Amino acid sequence: MIKNTTKALLVCNVLLIAIVIFYLTYTYTQKNKTVYVDNVKLFNDFSMTKELKNSGEKEFNLKKSKVDSLYSKLQYPGLSISEKKITMQQFVQYKEELEQFNQFFAAEQSTKIWARIKSYSAQFSKDRNYQLIIGSDNKQTILFADEEIDVTNDLITYLNKKYEGI
Repeated sequence: MIKNTTKALLVCNVLLIAIVIFYLTYTYTQKNKTVYVDNVKLFNDFSMTKELKNSGEKEFNLKKSKVDSLYSKLQYPGLSISEKKITMQQFVQYKEELEQFNQFFAAEQSTKIWARIKSYSAQFSKDRNYQLIIGSDNKQTILFADEEIDVTNDLITYLNKKYEGI
């Protein structure tokens, strides 16, 4: 009976050790489920951001050139008072339009870009089994993070490929 008990204990111990080894191996080999990205770098390096920024700059420069030409016209000494008054009204109107465009464009495009980033990031998370991606502005809101869990460059590559249809 003691022999059977010893065998049973030995088998139980071997099974427990095997289970512990399996658990530790499984836990050790599992990829970290929480990662972080640098939001500023992510936003700036996303192809959609660059594309929309270029198109916005063209429109901005067009509007700015109108403002600049009116400003130059205002500097002309031979301008009559009535012409100066009309030119000043146009200048103020175009300058306000330029400022409104700049504010509206930046806000609207940022919203579109972040919506796309979030959409692609959701798929990125599913593909890599991440449970949480933490976004940080230049790592200022994260007190410490191991560089191994910084997936900013991986996500940028993923976003750009998705955006370009690759």
